Amino acid sequence: MKKGYYSILFSQTTTNLGFSLYTMAVISFLYNMTNSTTIASLVTFISIMFRIIGSTALPLATTRFNLRLILMISQLIQIVLLVCLIYFLLQTYSFEMMVLVFMMIGGISFFNGWFAPLKGALIGEIIPLDERVKANGLLSAVDQTFQFAGWSLGGLIIAFLGEGYTMIITILLLVVSLFFIMFCLRTKQPAAIIEKRTPYKSVISGWKYLFKQKKLRTIIIMDVIESWAGMIWIGSVSLAFVNEALHKGESWWGYINGAYYLGSMIGGFVIYKLSGRFQHQLINLMLIGAISYGVLTLIYGFISSAYVALLLVIFMGPAYILRDLTQETFIQNITTEETRVNIMSARSALVQLIFMFSILGIGVISDLAGVRFVYMSAGILLLASALYGFSQLLFKKKFNYNKQSSV
Repeated sequence: MKKGYYSILFSQTTTNLGFSLYTMAVISFLYNMTNSTTIASLVTFISIMFRIIGSTALPLATTRFNLRLILMISQLIQIVLLVCLIYFLLQTYSFEMMVLVFMMIGGISFFNGWFAPLKGALIGEIIPLDERVKANGLLSAVDQTFQFAGWSLGGLIIAFLGEGYTMIITILLLVVSLFFIMFCLRTKQPAAIIEKRTPYKSVISGWKYLFKQKKLRTIIIMDVIESWAGMIWIGSVSLAFVNEALHKGESWWGYINGAYYLGSMIGGFVIYKLSGRFQHQLINLMLIGAISYGVLTLIYGFISSAYVALLLVIFMGPAYILRDLTQETFIQNITTEETRVNIMSARSALVQLIFMFSILGIGVISDLAGVRFVYMSAGILLLASALYGFSQLLFKKKFNYNKQSSV
């Protein structure tokens, strides 16, 4: 792997670890300050909403600067906003203070929404086609490992150090991330050769490809269906399932979440080790992962044994990672450097938008039909997505996934 790849690896690891601690700290801070679950839950909603806006607006920056510089700017602005956020949280509670706090949270999320599309585009730029499965597998495995540590130990860190110092740790992690981007990452595209477009054309270019290009349309439709099913891992839904279906308490909620991260870590490392075999079987493996994830989710909705649930969730992790990484690599392979970041930013915005709508409706569905129905319907949606992909990608033989097209 190239030096630039490891820069992205370390940058992603420190950024995502920092944001797992940041999210827990801000929610805890606001809940303790206001004693309001509604206000605390707004953190998640506002974060998703502004990440969508950020992903949509990213092409405006890519028409003027190269990817490395954009990533540096976004990290630096997030650091400044985090410092401001800590300052506002330490002030006396007032309506004006809360407005400023949520403005800072929105701004941080806006620029955080740039990271995933830029990361995917950079991997496509600096990693040869035949090494991308391996590169994405290692990125996922290391990232899942540190996120597991962050979400598992975040509560302890907050308990011992408090929310303020925990957020300072986030700032330090972002500074480390910025260091790797500034001094270790090199990209091929200088800003001077990037095509100049009007703001309107820059924003809609990626969206036009999503709905117009046959090679992308099937993947995006699968993404949309799978995003509706993604609501099963919202904290309130998974906790309700543990309580109502498994008849266990909060400790088992933690075990279930930990098992999912453990399975994802295992899946990432397996894909990394077997990347040579996977590279030329992207479509087959994508569909195997999608079908496996759907079947396991459907079965999960029926079971009542907490131990069986734990085992199923461990197996869900590799299935999800297999599906997700092969989709990511496939898109990297069929896009060019000129279109990749715009396509990935549009895809990121669309997926998060669908997920946000699913969050808004999940409470009503769970209350009316029960939490088991939520998981059963999610399993059916995932299987429908896999069957649609199977019919389009294999039966119709639309794709030659070993060649890079001009998308």
